[in-house]
Amino acid sequence: MPLIADSLIDAGRAHTLFDRFPGYAAALDWVRDFVGRRDPRIMRPGAVCPRVGNALRTNMVRLVSAHTPASSLEEAKETGLALIDLFHHQFRTPQEHRAGALLCLFPELDPERAGGFIDEGHRLLRMDFVRRGLMLGEFHPESRVASVHNPDFVVMRSPVPMFAVRALSLHDLLFLDTPAHPAAVRAEYLTWYLHYLDNQLGEESRRRVAARLDALSPER
Repeated sequence: MPLIADSLIDAGRAHTLFDRFPGYAAALDWVRDFVGRRDPRIMRPGAVCPRVGNALRTNMVRLVSAHTPASSLEEAKETGLALIDLFHHQFRTPQEHRAGALLCLFPELDPERAGGFIDEGHRLLRMDFVRRGLMLGEFHPESRVASVHNPDFVVMRSPVPMFAVRALSLHDLLFLDTPAHPAAVRAEYLTWYLHYLDNQLGEESRRRVAARLDALSPER
């Protein structure tokens, strides 16, 4: 099992584990002081990530740590799949599911391999998460991932390497339907996006997403 026994805790009580998992303090400070606040470089209203900032304020953030003795992609994949099940177990009701956030830290991760572990692990895992109605965020100190609205603003850089898990939301269309993904991958993303969020979309938005899906899937 990749997840470390007794490392799971809610943000409100995380201080009781700071001696064993000092990364928790750094991660929570980062969420509080950066992720949950507005930054003009994001070039849109609201906090850098309103969902996670709100989750912290309502004590709906969970933290967990994972074993990574080899700093391998196999460990990244195994950890990610465990996080899918853990998120659904922690946030059971529809309201909790929409509001919750799960941060997974890697205290054993070799710093020189942290970027590849997180970024390549994210690439391998992203579809698994979307298929389960979730988004996986990839964060580490050397991240070069930029804001959608401002390519000069590196927005995924965190003080410690981590995966962040939350429910799919309407604005995730910006991240799922991008030229960075092949058409077939974008089509599958949009299929799951509609599957999980159809009842939250207005009629015009639903038609627009369906049209994009048709354009990406000419065989449909």
